[in-house]
Amino acid sequence: MLIESSNNSNVKRWMKLKQKKYRSQFNQFIVEGEHLVLEALKAKVVKEIIIREHSQLPDSIQPHECTVYQLKESLFIQLASTQAPQSVMAVCEMKQKPVTEMNRLLLLDRVQDPGNLGTLLRSAVAFGFDGVILGEGCVDVYNEKVIRSTQGAIFTLAIESHSLSDYIKRLMEQGIHVFGTSLYHGSPLSTIEEFPRMAFMLGNEGSGVQTELLELTHQNIFIEMSENIESLNVSIAGSIIMYHFRQ
Repeated sequence: MLIESSNNSNVKRWMKLKQKKYRSQFNQFIVEGEHLVLEALKAKVVKEIIIREHSQLPDSIQPHECTVYQLKESLFIQLASTQAPQSVMAVCEMKQKPVTEMNRLLLLDRVQDPGNLGTLLRSAVAFGFDGVILGEGCVDVYNEKVIRSTQGAIFTLAIESHSLSDYIKRLMEQGIHVFGTSLYHGSPLSTIEEFPRMAFMLGNEGSGVQTELLELTHQNIFIEMSENIESLNVSIAGSIIMYHFRQ
């Protein structure tokens, strides 16, 4: 079915999904490219598949019960979030996995760069973390740049959103050791004792973790570095910590 008009009701809805408020309203988001569409199909969250005019579905993609639409070239380019989009997209249902295991958790305070959040989610999967908790002020996990950065990790990782101050207290009540990240009043990463259940909190790219949250932790840590470098990008720092305490 070729759609050629921007007045088509589906096209109007798809275009709205480029904005967070409409993603929340429709409980849907868009992924682009063969790899992400395949990962979304594996996760059973695909509702519709969109292919570019004059294109065919890749052989690897079997839509089964999903409706497939072919979209006029100019509309497809307008809908895409990349400058040179691949020829397939999918409209997906928001269906995040809840956190059920708490041996290793990542807590994020106001991480606002989409690439940083996506990389942290991907590293969390790579190093066996059980889930990621997004505090207030974090970038939307369904932002198209976040999704691309995760390379599909968003479909396998348990992700929840909470007030971090409340969540930290809850973790402590369950005997989980909570660590903040700070150069001030922190201990070197290499000196930190490993516990069966641990949570690590990373903060905003410019200001780090809020002081009031750091005061709630069991201990704060920092990564030892050369004197030539003052700090690390939050996604790099988080990946190093997760690797150090990987499962």
